Amino acid sequence: MHVELDAIAKEWLQSKGKPVSVKTVQVNACCAPPIQDFITHLGKPKDLHNYKEIKVDNLSIFVEKHLSSNEKMTLKLTGMGIFKTITAKF
Repeated sequence: MHVELDAIAKEWLQSKGKPVSVKTVQVNACCAPPIQDFITHLGKPKDLHNYKEIKVDNLSIFVEKHLSSNEKMTLKLTGMGIFKTITAKF
């Protein structure tokens, strides 16, 4: 898997000093089809056996194993001030 990470996102992650984890979440509603989205959070996942670690420079990115079969993932920094976070797109 190739991980695209712009300079701003890379700098922000390095300043935090923690790895980033990417996983899927599925939302089921009674009147609509299920929606699948991606969630990122800072830190190692608790269930490491379900994740694949990808190294980009000196950053660790943990991706759920079923997602790691995708060819490319893009990580971007979004938000403002203390509400900044990393988002993932495949």
